[in-house]
Amino acid sequence: MARVPAYFDAFLAAIAEGARIDHVHLGHWDEPERVGPEEARATFPAAQAHLSQHLVTELGIAPGHRVLDVGCGFGGTLRAMRRGHPGAELYGLNIDARQLAAGLRDEASPANASWIAADACRLPFADATFDRLLCVEAAFHFPSRLRFLREAHRVLSPGGVLVMSDLLLRQPALPPATLAAFADRLERDYGPWPAMWATDAEIAHDAARAGFSLRTRDATRNTGPSYHVVAPDGRPGLTGGVVLRELNRSGCLSYLYLRLDKR
Repeated sequence: MARVPAYFDAFLAAIAEGARIDHVHLGHWDEPERVGPEEARATFPAAQAHLSQHLVTELGIAPGHRVLDVGCGFGGTLRAMRRGHPGAELYGLNIDARQLAAGLRDEASPANASWIAADACRLPFADATFDRLLCVEAAFHFPSRLRFLREAHRVLSPGGVLVMSDLLLRQPALPPATLAAFADRLERDYGPWPAMWATDAEIAHDAARAGFSLRTRDATRNTGPSYHVVAPDGRPGLTGGVVLRELNRSGCLSYLYLRLDKR
């Protein structure tokens, strides 16, 4: 099996002990400036679900649509789509079968969804299989964003839509040793992260090469309170969460919502 981010081991252990974890991505707050550390922690699960709902709404799912959630994690977004779109045919794909098993812990045979263990850059589907694809905060883990986008384009039907959220990091102006320490910590805690430093222009170029038209929305401000949860001030030592928090504060991190329409 390909390498899976190390933080999933802790989540899976917590689930085995009875914890309920639906989402492993950041949250979205409509008025982030009003959200302090305590409120961020208290509302984080709801904000995570809110972020997912923003992306699902952008998909524009209709009855009869075939929808694939790529990198579906523990299936929280997929379960929300099942509730909101019972007439759609839904699929969740993840390279880690352990996550799929955890997602099915309460319902072994969901009525309108199928779960597949496979690689996002080698989708095991025929051309033009799906009407909609979703990928929530996962593409930066894939071996290649471009390879994933090309596979997404291949399996989408004419007029199909891919909606994503993605983290883009720009190299900060730091001494080489500090920059290397930041990159090493991110790779250890959140890797694989093959293309750690990326720009909006590179994403747009990859989308065009794959055959998509692209629209973006910057949600960096809306997701900002998440860092009160993943890296609260005062936490000792350098962690991947601390690196993301500092990159966010310095303007070197962007959190984007992307809509890619198949041309």
